[in-house]
Amino acid sequence: MRLIHITDPHLSSLDGLRFMGLRGKRRSGYLSWYKKRRHVYRPEILDQLTEAVNSHQPDLVLLTGDLIHIGLEREMIEAAAWLHRLGPPEKVMFIPGNHDNYARDSLAAMHRHWGSYLPAGSGLTADYTAAYPDVRETQDVRLLGVNTSCVTRIFSATGKLGKDQRQRLASTLVREPDDKRFQCLLIHHPPLPGMTKRRKALSDAAQLEGILSQHPPDLVLYGHLHCNRGHLLGNTRIFCTASAASIDNASYRIFDVEQENSGWHCRMRLMTRESGPGADAPFSISAESCWQDPAYENPASTAP
Repeated sequence: MRLIHITDPHLSSLDGLRFMGLRGKRRSGYLSWYKKRRHVYRPEILDQLTEAVNSHQPDLVLLTGDLIHIGLEREMIEAAAWLHRLGPPEKVMFIPGNHDNYARDSLAAMHRHWGSYLPAGSGLTADYTAAYPDVRETQDVRLLGVNTSCVTRIFSATGKLGKDQRQRLASTLVREPDDKRFQCLLIHHPPLPGMTKRRKALSDAAQLEGILSQHPPDLVLYGHLHCNRGHLLGNTRIFCTASAASIDNASYRIFDVEQENSGWHCRMRLMTRESGPGADAPFSISAESCWQDPAYENPASTAP
């Protein structure tokens, strides 16, 4: 089975908006976009990455949030068109990021325009965590998506699972003795303590670390940090992927997961856009690793 991870495209444009027409946190978000983000996250690079991703014919694209900038409905409409170009809902598993659920009115707009890419029934309540974890199962691969996109105060980009979602996740991760499915967890924020500064961190990361240590999935994928990183928690491999639209390091990860008599064989390729002038710089392999579950690490691994 082929899975491709992409994250943090920040694809929307805020052209035509007036600073004085915005309120609260959206003012600081607009200034961030105007001064820096509009130059760093480019639609032509995202178009190139989208074409590259689709050329690999993934079984499922795993999208871990931050499609937009300040959670406006006009941004949701713009992002919906790209989502459909990326793939139909049955081929794209999406979980929101903090820039998607940015303000009090963002959640309802998200469900109006991205509802087919969100868990069934999740738009019936004002609780952003109510329908999570989202679970998909196919070919003995089990994917679990959690939602950490709580609305925060100005200058804060923290996330939170909350007690109820953590309890549901722990129950969902429990395996029966004969359960050999490959389990992959999707989350927007870094899942472990100390992975980022406090203002950008998951507030209940310590509790999540305890859950993952007790009921380890095979793979955890996250975004939010706009960089390529790899970690190990026991035998669980944890990967962050850089922004899908960044002029600096636009990236996506390909995971080929195959069941063998001894367990699961996994191959990861990190595809990063080569630096240089022009919009046609190719994506090439910048890191690669192979492993088997239970843990066997290829000595030739080069994966960050």
